Amino acid sequence: MNAQPRDEENDDLPLEQSQLPHLVPDAEEEPDQPDQRPGFRVVNQEVPLALEHALIRTLAMFQQYNLATAEDCNQVAETVKRDWLAGKGSDPVDCLARLRAGNGEMLDAGIEAISAKLASTLPEVPARIPFAGKLIAPTALYEKNPYILSICKLMRVPIAYAEDLDVLALASINPYFMDALSVCIADYARQHIGTQPIISNIRLDYAGWVNMCNKHFKEEVDHD
Repeated sequence: MNAQPRDEENDDLPLEQSQLPHLVPDAEEEPDQPDQRPGFRVVNQEVPLALEHALIRTLAMFQQYNLATAEDCNQVAETVKRDWLAGKGSDPVDCLARLRAGNGEMLDAGIEAISAKLASTLPEVPARIPFAGKLIAPTALYEKNPYILSICKLMRVPIAYAEDLDVLALASINPYFMDALSVCIADYARQHIGTQPIISNIRLDYAGWVNMCNKHFKEEVDHD
């Protein structure tokens, strides 16, 4: 269930979902070691195009809906790409809220305001379920599919629920990252198991998102 953004009001917005390059390497091109797949590892290398396009898409929404200035977006993009190049997860909604509120008491409210506005621009608004952060991580799925774990970690979009690769629920503060990632995971499932998965999106509050990212990816949500 991949919702597509409403762009009828501005046909010049870049990078429609259908234009995003696939993240999934062709099966015949995959080396024996999953973490050595060409074009995927980002430490000290360029960020995969699909992740960069998902970032650009989110930044475009920030500006279209007056959530951020062009200067704000430049700073957010620099932070997110720096983290990705270091092999760390990062999210532009988190970065924008921190840019405005720092790490103070207003961070939670700032993230909620941005997240809710982005969600409202989608034809199918993801449900907000704070308690999803308490769900058990799908460890077996991550271990069986290290590629999916890697892209989920980089985009900080945990899998809240999974019945193998047949039925999944993605969770995040960023509806546009979930939307882009659902396309990538669907492509991966079609290539590797030949099925079309059912994928839904769950919007988290900040505390639930932090808790879930720490539990799934063993990585603190911060920016050095």
